[in-house]
Amino acid sequence: MKIINKTNETWKIGDIVIDNDERKGIIKKTKDDDFVIVRIDEKHVGDYFSGLAYEAGINMYCLQRKASEFHKVNDNNGNEQWQLGDVLVTNTGNIGLIVKNGDEKYCLMDIDPDNKGNYSTTSSYSNCYKTLADLRKDNREYWHKVNAKLVIE
Repeated sequence: MKIINKTNETWKIGDIVIDNDERKGIIKKTKDDDFVIVRIDEKHVGDYFSGLAYEAGINMYCLQRKASEFHKVNDNNGNEQWQLGDVLVTNTGNIGLIVKNGDEKYCLMDIDPDNKGNYSTTSSYSNCYKTLADLRKDNREYWHKVNAKLVIE
């Protein structure tokens, strides 16, 4: 199993992005028409490009290329919808897949690759739930849906 196209999403002004170091920012446009990721987290203090920006680009494509470690997230403020088969990540880079177990309950299956690039499909990150809504409710603080495609070999 491989995870591909994790970052083929299209960013727009106002999107929230995050990287594996938990640097969180919002996409904004400057008065000079450049695009920047403006810091919105409290964990990373210090100077960045132009003070409070993590990265900048002359257009959105350039910004996405320069800030490739960032991926778009929905803040899970009630608008993000989870479905069976969605790939989720944590701010620390763990990767999970929403699956149903043998008891017809929803779980987050651990699909982090090991140091050889292989994936475990035998463990889960969370308890199992009767509904997707319950799974999301208990896990939305830590997990965010990403635009990814799984290829099972």
